[in-house]
Amino acid sequence: MNFNLNLNEKKHNYAVIIAVILVFVSFLIAVKLLADTAEKHYERQMIVCLDAGHGGDDVGAVSADSKRYEKNDNLELTLKVQEELEKLGMDTVLTRDKDEKVSLRDRCRIANKKRCALFVSIHRNSADSGTGFEAWISKREKEDEHKLAEDLLSVLSESTGLPNRGVKNGYRDITANNYYINANTNMPSLLLEVGFITSDDDNKAFDENLDKMATEIAKVIYDSLQN
Repeated sequence: MNFNLNLNEKKHNYAVIIAVILVFVSFLIAVKLLADTAEKHYERQMIVCLDAGHGGDDVGAVSADSKRYEKNDNLELTLKVQEELEKLGMDTVLTRDKDEKVSLRDRCRIANKKRCALFVSIHRNSADSGTGFEAWISKREKEDEHKLAEDLLSVLSESTGLPNRGVKNGYRDITANNYYINANTNMPSLLLEVGFITSDDDNKAFDENLDKMATEIAKVIYDSLQN
């Protein structure tokens, strides 16, 4: 009698253990499926982070007559690129949509938190003498960011007649470093210098071709994310 009771108790215990194991395995499978679904969801969204450089009391570069601030040109072009991307059905997120200062850390954090597919930082260049477009990417290139940068420079140069200064790796004047946004974003990223704010010719080209440049930048970004 006791033997049968012990046997039945053991069978019951084994059944409980097996049930617990099955529940645990089912839980792990469910978590994995949810994670895969979330990952696919983010991939489907293909969110583009647009970063208007500088802002607030960080005015960026200034024109020769001190009347034109880089921060304003950056934001104006960025908002137009956003509008064009959304016309193409792309989801976008901005690091700033008004004249405010946003830290470099927060700019990268916004893009990383949203798990964006691409980060494009829009700037104007400056120098005692200089003209044209250039792009900066990390010394350790991520995915196809070099090709994207090349394509952007090509269409901008062709549409405005300004020189294509090429794609550059790292950080200006400090070859061992990268620009912060290129080093600290998890996705392909680039810093796009849209002409020299210190050049009257470049400023004229910027103003006269603003809408066209926004359309072409958006089209290149859209095409790059369809591949």
